[in-house]
Amino acid sequence: MTRPLLPLWSMWRKVLSSRHLRQQAVRGHLRGRVLMGKPAFRAVMAIACAATCLFWASTAFAFDETTSTYTPGVGCADCHNPNGTTGTGTRVGPHSGYSATTSACECCHTVHDAPTANKLLPGETIKSTCFTCHDGTTTQGQGVYGAIEARGAVVGAQHRIETTSVVPGGNASDGGSATMAFSGPGQTLTCSDCHSPHGRNLVTPFLGERQRSYWFQRDYHGLLTVQVQSRLLKQRPGGVATAVAEYGSDWCLACHAGRASGLSTTHNHPVESLMTTATPAKYRLAAIIAPGPYPTAETTLGPMGINTKVSGYNRGYLWPYPRTGVQKGRYPICQQCHEDTRYVGALTADGTQAAPSTATVTSPDGRTESDNPRFQNFPHETLGYRMLVEATTTAYSDDLCLNCHPTAQLP
Repeated sequence: MTRPLLPLWSMWRKVLSSRHLRQQAVRGHLRGRVLMGKPAFRAVMAIACAATCLFWASTAFAFDETTSTYTPGVGCADCHNPNGTTGTGTRVGPHSGYSATTSACECCHTVHDAPTANKLLPGETIKSTCFTCHDGTTTQGQGVYGAIEARGAVVGAQHRIETTSVVPGGNASDGGSATMAFSGPGQTLTCSDCHSPHGRNLVTPFLGERQRSYWFQRDYHGLLTVQVQSRLLKQRPGGVATAVAEYGSDWCLACHAGRASGLSTTHNHPVESLMTTATPAKYRLAAIIAPGPYPTAETTLGPMGINTKVSGYNRGYLWPYPRTGVQKGRYPICQQCHEDTRYVGALTADGTQAAPSTATVTSPDGRTESDNPRFQNFPHETLGYRMLVEATTTAYSDDLCLNCHPTAQLP
């Protein structure tokens, strides 16, 4: 039954390709506007109803993040109900909370006459399936991959998906690269090696930074509140044997084992993990600069992430010297050097106090060049070389080192 309906479905998509009609349809659905009196809209809805009734039963649906199109019959709550089955503040979409009353499975899986043989999914691979909704590699640049190039900038570093199985610093014996058996084609790294598509065995939720909904900002003239959630990160990234409950150094070291501190044959910059202490810091509770006024020598345990809906400070990237408070006797975590590229601020001339920079995000996906951080796509792709928080696309300088090692305090 599906094949004869494809021309009708294509016709419906073409009708919705009109930006004006699409906006009217979406806004009418969300805001309850009465549009039925408009002849053009009646025509759209007639086609929509016919296509939806016939097409819906056999084909999985998805939201296209690159064009912000609205799939007929699918409301925002179908994927992003903040009060969904797993509680307030989750936005897990169809990736969790399955019950007798939900209909999330059909978002990704087609029961009969599926597009591919890959577990009844819309894509031949995990990447192509995920990119059904999350592809940002077009000129729209609304995704975790593709936003940087879409803004005319150059990607400095990225985790390459379905391209390689070689992990830099993956060998704990010598610090060199290692080959891992990932889940992508040819055992390459793919999305599900880090993320759980069904929300199973996830890390403890944490505050992130990404502003992702251009569509929401466009129609409601504002940014979304950044939530405390797991980002669907697995406790066993790459299928490693030992579970990691928290997103922090130990989560990164699950694959990049040769980058740890305390290895017998490899010497790295100190990083706090379970190899250095029984109670390591983590992304949601790291040793950061205390609230202002600035400059200050005070430090505290707090989240690395910033609710970018409101202005804050990049408090996680400066370490005054001598170390004070909770930074004394500790090491930084991986994400205090490797994160979305930004200006983090600076230490005072004598290095004893810190003046973190203001964190300001005014639009999603790097549309505002002056935002700090401009992009919030780490660890997918960053502007900075080797995903360093302060770097050009090709190198880093002493500026990064001086965030923690002031010249005045060098021996």
